[in-house]
Amino acid sequence: MPDTIPDIAIDTVSLHVLKDTVLHLSDSIRIGFSSFEYIPTDSSRLFFDVAIPAGVGQPGQLAEGFSGTLLPFSPTIQSVFFLLFTLCFVVAAFWFNREGPTLAANFRNIFSGGVRNRTIFKEEITATALWSEFFLIFQTVLILTIVSFTFFWDKGISGLSLMEMMLLFLATFLGILLFLAIKYLVYRLIDYIFIEWRLGEWTGKYFRIVELLGVLMFVPAMFFVFVPEFSKVVLFLLIIIFFIIMCVVFWNLLNVFAKNNVGLLNYFLYLCAIEIVPFFLIYKGVFFLVNIAGN
Repeated sequence: MPDTIPDIAIDTVSLHVLKDTVLHLSDSIRIGFSSFEYIPTDSSRLFFDVAIPAGVGQPGQLAEGFSGTLLPFSPTIQSVFFLLFTLCFVVAAFWFNREGPTLAANFRNIFSGGVRNRTIFKEEITATALWSEFFLIFQTVLILTIVSFTFFWDKGISGLSLMEMMLLFLATFLGILLFLAIKYLVYRLIDYIFIEWRLGEWTGKYFRIVELLGVLMFVPAMFFVFVPEFSKVVLFLLIIIFFIIMCVVFWNLLNVFAKNNVGLLNYFLYLCAIEIVPFFLIYKGVFFLVNIAGN
């Protein structure tokens, strides 16, 4: 009976050589959960180059991306700040949609230097207008707190625990709010003692200026917190906005004192004692608070 089994070519390569070759040509795709690895491509940039081990490639085969500055905060603080800015934006949009003409008239009245229009006054005493003004003051205090927290981050705050950071943030917020409350009481007291100065109208205008400060600082404050590459430029812009607001305060007070025939000496004494000196005290107090928290 003839042999029907065809001849099979016998591999002349020894087994140990084949074993080494198989090991050398092992799959170059590495699966792991440690560092990122990639498979380099050939010159056509369409196919993988299996001759080069995974994770090794020539420069330029992968896009290097854009270099940036990492945010100094933890992801938790970043998320909280982002949610606070988003909340302010949404609520402010709601109030401006409902009370836009009244709020715009209030801001125009800041630069008018005269007596408020009677129709504007009637609109401002509505409940929705009052709530919108309260929110704008709250927004200003919140933005000032976030900016202060970011500015003093590398001056002692970064070494605190999360609970200590929350307490310091809350203390700064309540401190600024207390400062505005004291300013209101001082204005009312001066208006009661020096009736001829007639600062009652100025009290309302001052808090309109505080509301305007929060509106002007909103976008620069977001850049100051979330774009650290331009933090110095944005900080300079925030300082300019603050000085412009202070000039508006001085100009409105000058109009009030000139309209009521109050002496120029009383005007300068009032500015130094009520408007300028408290900011230096607050600056020193915040530094003192941060140093205590850092230690």
